[in-house]
Amino acid sequence: MKKTKIVCSIGPATQTWEKFKGLVEAGMNVARINFSHATLEERNLVEGLVERARKELGANLAILYDTKGPDLRTCSFVNDSIELVKGNLIRIVEEDLQGDGDGSQISFNYRNLVGKLEIGQEILLDDGFYKLIVVSKEEDGVTCEIQNTGIIKSRRGVCIPGIHLDVPYISEKDREDIEYACRMDGDYLAISFVNSAENVQEARDLCKQYGKPNMPIVSKVETQYAMDHLEEIVEASDYIMIARGDLGIETGVQNLPLYQQRMIDACHAKGKGVIMATQMMTSMKSNIRPTNAEVTDVSNAVLRGCDAIMTSEETTIGEYPVETVQMMSEIAINAEKIPTNHHKECRLLGTDIHNTIAKCAVEASKDLSLKAIVASTRSGKTAMDIASLRPNALIVATVIDEKVARLLALKWGVYTKVVHSLTTTDEIVDSGVKASKELLGLKEKDVVAIIGSYPANAHTNFLKIEEI
Repeated sequence: MKKTKIVCSIGPATQTWEKFKGLVEAGMNVARINFSHATLEERNLVEGLVERARKELGANLAILYDTKGPDLRTCSFVNDSIELVKGNLIRIVEEDLQGDGDGSQISFNYRNLVGKLEIGQEILLDDGFYKLIVVSKEEDGVTCEIQNTGIIKSRRGVCIPGIHLDVPYISEKDREDIEYACRMDGDYLAISFVNSAENVQEARDLCKQYGKPNMPIVSKVETQYAMDHLEEIVEASDYIMIARGDLGIETGVQNLPLYQQRMIDACHAKGKGVIMATQMMTSMKSNIRPTNAEVTDVSNAVLRGCDAIMTSEETTIGEYPVETVQMMSEIAINAEKIPTNHHKECRLLGTDIHNTIAKCAVEASKDLSLKAIVASTRSGKTAMDIASLRPNALIVATVIDEKVARLLALKWGVYTKVVHSLTTTDEIVDSGVKASKELLGLKEKDVVAIIGSYPANAHTNFLKIEEI
């Protein structure tokens, strides 16, 4: 079984039961619903597919809701796309064209921005694949020269290096979407274009207001300003998503290797989760196999101890979504066979008894070649503590609440089993051994460590090494 989890963005290519089931069977752990694109009907469709997978397949499948954030996008176009031709001119106007953008003029989703543009300014469209350069300014907009040819669809992302959007962090739409995620009892909330710890706290306050004070927050790092405030953002968040699309556009793709390593290191040092995202297997949108570079990219994310790797367009509009996830799972399993030293940089902050017991179990996994570390946990915290240290063994969490099981769906190396309430140490140990056999196929003479608490309302207070 793989230790690295897979987050799949769900879209038109995977909204049938056949395709969705294929993703689950291929290794999907978390389904991502992107508020930037998903209509209410599409959200409900995906939520229904998740619920069906939980019931029919017994899958511990979580939902990650992803906010739009204060992102800059083009208007919608006539016939949903326009052709950009190198050397041609196109105007960007202040007026909101809504669905009337065409090959001669377009607009953005924020007003009072075009006036800030100067001659010579670069404007990058659609993940930076298309470049415009401002060549003149007019009263109602600017005229740009198109630098390369291609087809661009409606509402594509826009990046203007050096231009800061002077808008509230959480828009009315984001507020409504966060309320929706809380009302639907979402398992994780990703917030886009985070620039500070204050942004994270603002989202937390809203979750509390809407009845979900413990909603795990995934902060998407996508700007240079966020990188400049990385430590405080990591401290305030539960997970960091390395959103390489917008980050590469704004900061320069040559900086991505350095920046993603900084983010991984910062998360490991603070015991926080980290997700690698964007274009991991992008060629598989139209090809049955990935490029060698993509295989290496996925492997490197696994070798660096990322909690999860994520798909975007590969599983929303791609032709081979199931094959993509199958390939990612195979790459992860193979990469996890390679000995690494990344556990040395992983930290578990705290010196309480339960922290120390978690550290001891991880050390035991090295000395005794444990097949599994079993955590009997009510909140999931013990299993997350162990996972933060990246032990050699897989982690089995026995929980009494399905919601806690889904809280662990994104965490590196953790697999869960929902059990009835356990009242004695013997029940905890027996249940843990049974769950290890069922989930991991362990056999006689395999050695496992079991962590739990007695009495039931106590904190984690014992560690037992058991030979099956």
